[in-house]
Amino acid sequence: MKIKKLAVLVAGSFYGITAFAMTAPQMQQTNTISTEHHHNHHHHHHHHHHGVENETPVENAPTAESHYAEQPVMIQMSAFSMANVQASAVCNVNALATTNSTTLINEIKSQGVQCVNELFSASSNIQAAAFDSNNMYAVANHVKTLSQNYQGGGDANIEAMFLFLRAGYFAEFYNDQITFAAWVTPAIKGAIDAFVNNSHFYDDNDAHGQTLSEVIITMDSSEQQDVYLPIITQWLNRWNESYATKWNMRNAVNNVFTLLFRGQWNNEFKAKIGTQTDLVAALRKFSTSNYMIDSSAEFMLANAARELGRLKKYSDTAIQSSVDAGLKDIFSRYEMVGFGDVAWLGAADTASYYGNCNDYGICNYGEQLENQVLSQTYICSSTIKIRSQNMTTAQHQAACSKMGYEEGYFHTKLDTNNIPVADDNNAQLQVNIFDSSTDYGKYGGPIFGINTNNGGMYLEGDPSKPGNVPNFIAYEASYANPDHYVWNLEHEYVHYLDGRFDLYGDFNAPTEAIVWWSEGVAEYIANEDNNQAAIDTIKDGSTYTLGTIFNTTYDGFDQDRIYRWGYLAVRFMFERHLDEVKLMLNSTRTGDWAAYKARLNNWAVDYDAEFTQWTQQLANGGGTVNEAPVVAINGPYTANKAELINFSSQGSFDKESSIASYTWNFGDGTSSSEANPAHSYAQAGEYTVTLTATDTEGASRTESTTATILGDTTPTNQLKNGESKAISGAQDSVLKFTFVVPAGASNLNFALNGGTGDADLYVKFGAEPTMSDYDCRPYIGGNDEICEISNVQAGTYHVMVYGYNSFNTSIMASFNAGSGFNVPDACATSGPVTAGRLYDGQVRCLAEQDTIWLSLENVSGQNSIAITTANGSGDLSLEYSNQGWPTSTNVDASSTNSGNGECIYINNQSQYWGYLKVSGNARGASIVVDYNTPGCR
Repeated sequence: MKIKKLAVLVAGSFYGITAFAMTAPQMQQTNTISTEHHHNHHHHHHHHHHGVENETPVENAPTAESHYAEQPVMIQMSAFSMANVQASAVCNVNALATTNSTTLINEIKSQGVQCVNELFSASSNIQAAAFDSNNMYAVANHVKTLSQNYQGGGDANIEAMFLFLRAGYFAEFYNDQITFAAWVTPAIKGAIDAFVNNSHFYDDNDAHGQTLSEVIITMDSSEQQDVYLPIITQWLNRWNESYATKWNMRNAVNNVFTLLFRGQWNNEFKAKIGTQTDLVAALRKFSTSNYMIDSSAEFMLANAARELGRLKKYSDTAIQSSVDAGLKDIFSRYEMVGFGDVAWLGAADTASYYGNCNDYGICNYGEQLENQVLSQTYICSSTIKIRSQNMTTAQHQAACSKMGYEEGYFHTKLDTNNIPVADDNNAQLQVNIFDSSTDYGKYGGPIFGINTNNGGMYLEGDPSKPGNVPNFIAYEASYANPDHYVWNLEHEYVHYLDGRFDLYGDFNAPTEAIVWWSEGVAEYIANEDNNQAAIDTIKDGSTYTLGTIFNTTYDGFDQDRIYRWGYLAVRFMFERHLDEVKLMLNSTRTGDWAAYKARLNNWAVDYDAEFTQWTQQLANGGGTVNEAPVVAINGPYTANKAELINFSSQGSFDKESSIASYTWNFGDGTSSSEANPAHSYAQAGEYTVTLTATDTEGASRTESTTATILGDTTPTNQLKNGESKAISGAQDSVLKFTFVVPAGASNLNFALNGGTGDADLYVKFGAEPTMSDYDCRPYIGGNDEICEISNVQAGTYHVMVYGYNSFNTSIMASFNAGSGFNVPDACATSGPVTAGRLYDGQVRCLAEQDTIWLSLENVSGQNSIAITTANGSGDLSLEYSNQGWPTSTNVDASSTNSGNGECIYINNQSQYWGYLKVSGNARGASIVVDYNTPGCR
């Protein structure tokens, strides 16, 4: 969704909040209802939000309405879909707006939490009537009695009553018609105390947790953070592994961090906090509880560390030495990237903002984190650059190919002539891709200063400034396009194009509603005519008129109306009234919003009946004809006789589904069904090579290219590994070389060395570099120039040496050959792991220690598990068990090859967890686990 220039495009709803401490630090992360498959869209402006995400728009406001859900489960959803986890109740908020307190209490009980929740967004008049001081007093006294008699196991009436009370404080904060009498808060304190003093207050079950959550939030909403400091300390000290396994208990106790956060606006709290050494000790204990690492409670670990660091705000108080000791414990115990990083980063966020970063050795940690995490760079074109955490060459190429396709399709469909709107200088998009939604949640905030409780963001910057670089921030996900696995890549890239070529000004420039277009065209270009989810919304009866769709905003409207009906409206106008669309774009490209609105008003009248008829025809037709895959054969190819050629299908994709099979015919009587085979030719000559791709529906397409096979002589311009070559040239002369790098190679370098004059070095993978298009250009005077390639790719590198002045020097290219296993060198791009969990496809650098214990999740749900190690020096060995940690009598599989090249390939696992022991104290070794592959790498 296009939010604003200097702004945010949010693609989905997720996990937590983190922020780089050069901006005001954030409060806590929140409990997640589902796994990363839950990816609804939400609208956020690019500001630093200090409260609980998705709850308060003002940092010192009381917490907003609750999001009630059943016990969380894995929710499988398609793009932009929603799931109602609990049926909505039939509510009558007018009945809650009564002066009769007995009637009110009965209505709260009969309507329940779902309906009381609606008071947060009720009209100001309804709120003023419902939250009369007498009503608040009566409800507080009633729930006090209920709390005294509470038997544990949760209580829907107590829950609803406390929700009503805190909704009252929320309404008082925003509604000028409401001011509570002085005797309201003492009555509410009496109700809270009755629940706190009940023997079941510290019970350990999810039903209790749901009720407990409302009580703890009411402590905060009633501005009694100072009163309940002992309760906060008690919960932090009592917290244990049993509590941590329960969703509602996590959700409830996580609210104590809200009390600590919002206490900074409470004068009584500020007067007390400086002596709370017991609280500091409890926060330190909590934030160093390792059992929460890599668990569903990990977000609480981060919150505790963040609030410990926030105590630096209260300078010159008695607690400061204890706070410093706790922070130093976190920074020494955990890693910035790796084991315990959520706690490290949470503490760094607040400690560096409120304290002195030099005291903890964490200055400039945001820059260090960025360089370490987003260490891969891949240049798609002059308009797209990718920075990634852990993508393969194939993924980079597929992502580039897909964006290239989208770019061409966009310009053709919208007839832009590739001319940006006035005052837009965004010449190149930087795409930043984290390895997972979890890594995005952990690292996105410190690096980019954003909230990460979403599915990605587009930060456009200020396009009127020359040199401005817009950033799309994304992550890989198993449910994304399987060609590249980057979530929302297509949709968000269209936002960039739309903002640059269709919409004048920033997010605040349009004076009329534009959401239907910005989201609709992103969906339409990304999905084209293949959007069954949109067609399904027609069938379920939730239809909208064209005029209603045009008035859509991000505030208060559901996902179907914003995305699916936006898609349908845009598609309808393109199919039926393209000339009108072009006239509308003339207005949006110049910022003539009055003309834009007038045209939409006419459309709403002239085309509404036609639109309704069109949607019904579309629903009855049930979709579109399956198209054959787009095939990228990536030729022509050139090699010597008997030399392996790495043929590539990268960039091939299927718009409707996925590619099921590939068939290569090499023109010499041989063929292959691999997607990216290696093949050599016995005889010199020119061969016709064909590639046929077939999708899951059976549609096929074939493309052809040539393979030119040379004789036995090596071309004079082909560099050999580790061999120095003398070169010379005049001013402005150009020498060109190639260098073939095999799979598994590492430490790839290109260097000019010594001699006289001044030569400039340019390097590019897969194509010849130019003076404006290259992967590496050192920019150093003289001849001592070096290009160190961190993301080594198998294939041909092209080298150009340009004579800035006349020169006489030498050139050498070199790499370290792989171990026979095709595992990227993770130690070149990330820090080592000493323990923890391995994830499918994630390559990790192994620490130099005798024994490393690693776990693998959900191995029983996989057809096969492949564990591969490679690179570095030393002699690793692997032992694996599905029945607990490996011992001398508990080993299901092992690998003890000489060196670091090890492989374990297993299947038919019966238990959820797999357990791996790595031994050998190797240096620079990498490890990867792959699920459902034919074998090790």
